[in-house]
Amino acid sequence: MENKYYTPEIEEFHVGFELTYIHLSKRINHIIKEDDFTYGDHQGATDFYEILKNKPLVKYLDREDIESLGWEIISFDKEIDLIFKKEDMELYYNIENRVTMIYLKANDWTGCIFTGNIKNKSELKVLLKQLSKL
Repeated sequence: MENKYYTPEIEEFHVGFELTYIHLSKRINHIIKEDDFTYGDHQGATDFYEILKNKPLVKYLDREDIESLGWEIISFDKEIDLIFKKEDMELYYNIENRVTMIYLKANDWTGCIFTGNIKNKSELKVLLKQLSKL
């Protein structure tokens, strides 16, 4: 995949969202926090405006991101199709089309509990949190 970054839509921003932007010729990695959305006497709203004004970029999900969330790679095919394991789940990820499938294994049963496109690490973190409440 040629492009490792994309410009996020405003709807993607949330507390915990990871992004990169350029400010005064420096690349800044930033994780959105609650203060970034604060108005009034706080600096937060101004900081968030600066982030948006400086064309934020988000890294597409990759092997490094998945491993950083505690997943262990168990198989890969030319770094395109990746398979990871964590506890009683397996995650299949295709880098070219960003399709992710998550399987839950319990006793003699295995079932797919998610299939879809995951663009970035922040989205995967939210999904995993949602799936843990099953």
